[in-house]
Amino acid sequence: MNKAMKVLAIAMLLLTVAGACVVLYGMNTLAPRVEQVTVSRVRASEVPEAFEALLAQLDEGTFSGRLFGATDGLNAEDSWFETCTVRLGNMGFFPAEWVSLDVVPVASTDGGGEDVLQLADPGAYVLAAGSRGDLSATVLTTIPQDALSRHVRVTCYVLGREISFEATQMESSTGNGA
Repeated sequence: MNKAMKVLAIAMLLLTVAGACVVLYGMNTLAPRVEQVTVSRVRASEVPEAFEALLAQLDEGTFSGRLFGATDGLNAEDSWFETCTVRLGNMGFFPAEWVSLDVVPVASTDGGGEDVLQLADPGAYVLAAGSRGDLSATVLTTIPQDALSRHVRVTCYVLGREISFEATQMESSTGNGA
């Protein structure tokens, strides 16, 4: 009987250690991780239909995105669409729900331009447990050159708890005319 108790005690100890490792892994991977942030830039004059539709929404008061600055006097030659794409990895046990991406607005230090607005994203995204996915946000900016670094804020809910974190641009690709 003494030998059986030793084996049972060792088995319980191993189960306790394994359970503790699972709990620690779950706590460390509760929030999704940003794996990559890229920014692509295209001059608004290269996509005139999208720019004109955006101006029409602003004039009619139907724009549903986020306004950062003044929209008076916008023209396609002095404006760029910057699209920030974030690759998220959720290596946790639980899905990340209501995932959203917001670009942190910037203004040129020399007064040469600013971020004007962020286009609306109607999606309510879910990142399944153990998966990866991309999320994008587009900003209309009047800053004539690429921003030195683009900051984005990711917000999601895991197990009903809000998790919010920021990431910084890691790569850049510039479209024609920038």
